[in-house]
Amino acid sequence: QAVPLFNTQAVTNMSIMFSSCYNLQAVPLFNTQAVTNMSYMFQSCYALQAVPLFNTQAVTNMYYMFNGCYSLQTVPLFNTQAVTNMSGMFTSCYNLQTVPLFNTQVVTDMSNMFQSCYTLQSVPLFNTQAVTNMPSIFGYCIALKAVPLFNTQAVTNMSYMFQSCSGIVTGK
Repeated sequence: QAVPLFNTQAVTNMSIMFSSCYNLQAVPLFNTQAVTNMSYMFQSCYALQAVPLFNTQAVTNMYYMFNGCYSLQTVPLFNTQAVTNMSGMFTSCYNLQTVPLFNTQVVTDMSNMFQSCYTLQSVPLFNTQAVTNMPSIFGYCIALKAVPLFNTQAVTNMSYMFQSCSGIVTGK
């Protein structure tokens, strides 16, 4: 059964909107120009394979947005210029292989962002100048081979950052 296309032009909060829709495979392109909160929007959508390029210019919270989206392989290059919290955004996205170079200039929290993304092989050089929190950002990313040299000047918490990342190889 398809998701109906609602008039969402005035909606500011879409958090938890599709949470635990286990069989949801795709969603239509909603008008999201006024949305500021997309946290947990697709949490535990186990069958979700793709999402459209939503207008995310006003979004500040994307924490745990795709948490538990086991079938998700890629995501579009969302406009993340206003996002400050990306914690857990892709936690347990077991089939996520790559992510685009999001604008992360004002993000302060990336904790658990890619935790348990078992097939994630690489990540781009995100702008992490404002990030203070990065614990478990790559925990259990067993296919990850290397990570770029992020700016960690403002980071105060890196605990478990690379826990069980058995595929990372360091140069000599």
